[in-house]
Amino acid sequence: MMAESEGLFGKLNPWAKKEQTQQQQPVTPAQHTSEEPKVTFNVKYEDEDEIVSWKRTDILTDAAELESTVKSVILQHVQGATETNWKELPVNDSKTKFQIVKESIKETGKEVPNYKLNSFETTKDILDYFKSEKALAKKVTIADYFEEHRESLPSNLTFAPRE
Repeated sequence: MMAESEGLFGKLNPWAKKEQTQQQQPVTPAQHTSEEPKVTFNVKYEDEDEIVSWKRTDILTDAAELESTVKSVILQHVQGATETNWKELPVNDSKTKFQIVKESIKETGKEVPNYKLNSFETTKDILDYFKSEKALAKKVTIADYFEEHRESLPSNLTFAPRE
């Protein structure tokens, strides 16, 4: 009779008994040599340097100071800009618009959201944005919301404050 590992199906069967053709080699234990350095775990860690922001840390709020800052940026980056016409210049070139907006952000500390970038068509638009003040959001609690919108809410929706 044929052995399980012989024949076509025996060679394909992974569970077939295989004859041990290799003899086990004796294992030699590791020996300590004096050449190996001794391991120490005294590690000195260095703190990473703090990343310095490229923009101003405090935000300018004075309108005159904002105007003079944006004016100097426009005079620096727009060709043909003078003291008299710097507010009416078009910013059709995206590279020039980027330079003006980036330097203005850097100097004033006020950020410009992406959706506002396409609305800047002239240097006056850029100046108006930087001079505008953001209205701070009013802090509204859930109880106040329910009180203000009582008529528009369904009758089965009520607010029960925690005690």
